[in-house]
Amino acid sequence: MLHSVWRLGGDLTDPWVELQSANAERFDSRLLGMKAHRGHPRSPSLLLARDRPGLWLAYRVSQRSRGLTTAWLARAFRRHPPTVLHAHYGHRASCQIPLARELRAPLVASFYGDDATHVRFTRSRRWLSAYARLFAFASAVVVEGPAMAARLEALGCPAEKLRVVRLPADAASLEGIKVRSADGFLASLAGRFTEKKGFDFGIRAFARALRGRSDARLLIVGGGEQEEELRRIAAEERLDGQVTWAGRLPFERFMSAIGRAHVGMYPSRTARHGDSEGGAPVTLAEAQWLGVPSIVSAHDDLPFLAAPGGSVVLPPDDLDAWAEVLLGLYRDRGRLAAMRPAAKAFARAHHSPVANVRARESIYDCVSR
Repeated sequence: MLHSVWRLGGDLTDPWVELQSANAERFDSRLLGMKAHRGHPRSPSLLLARDRPGLWLAYRVSQRSRGLTTAWLARAFRRHPPTVLHAHYGHRASCQIPLARELRAPLVASFYGDDATHVRFTRSRRWLSAYARLFAFASAVVVEGPAMAARLEALGCPAEKLRVVRLPADAASLEGIKVRSADGFLASLAGRFTEKKGFDFGIRAFARALRGRSDARLLIVGGGEQEEELRRIAAEERLDGQVTWAGRLPFERFMSAIGRAHVGMYPSRTARHGDSEGGAPVTLAEAQWLGVPSIVSAHDDLPFLAAPGGSVVLPPDDLDAWAEVLLGLYRDRGRLAAMRPAAKAFARAHHSPVANVRARESIYDCVSR
């Protein structure tokens, strides 16, 4: 089983690709990547093209030439060819068709978000043509929820090739995190500071509901291009003394911080350039794994990840509704306490690495027959 991704580690990629490649039950798994962030751990199953000059050139050029140099790449796997090639991110997967042909392996392609939603892909003749070739060639196309499946079907993917597989939480890392709720009432916004996350909306909702309440605080974790704008909004909403800016944190500290929240807010929406969650933020699944209740927008696959009984789903643009629910949870701590076990049970049942690997390997079984 060969997984393929462009780069690993740091803020450059997302950890769920490695989680999937590292977890296997019936398939030996290797991960082919172009390069890794400095200091990124090297597992025995990781093959970095950058470590081998010939592979580096072939892999790099393959991303610019529709994969036409991948015959050279295939040499590295001829002695032990993979049963299946699983390429991650749609635009990268479209360049792996020649490699799959050279290896005579069925191709499985996973989409994750902006590769299915951003206008640079969805309104580009070049990428729409590339996606058409991918949808025709791939044996299966994997998405994290039904909303993303509908998006890809609208882009031309045959419905019979689409498979929904929930992304895994990083259970091993989460098990070491001791959760203790903060004093008072703590709400959180966590992730990249980008337009699609809707953090500006979340700050305004918190302000409308809880401004001036000394025991109510908002924790904002992460960083990105919108930080200056978000800080301006917090000041404009007169939230001085109620907002904590935690900055970018490594995974364990990130999850420990949001694990102390009484409720996590996920006001995701479609950005002006078309980028959206596509699916849903994995942080939602991992926070629920720790038992943190959530308020989520009815956007893309967020409702699919939101725990029944452990979450509230609201329209992404109804500020009054968000403020009302926040204030209600602030006043009703008994309801919050009841939501915690529901959130935890749902995440551990549906987003465990075991559930993910079994769903994926059932797909590998089907396409390799």
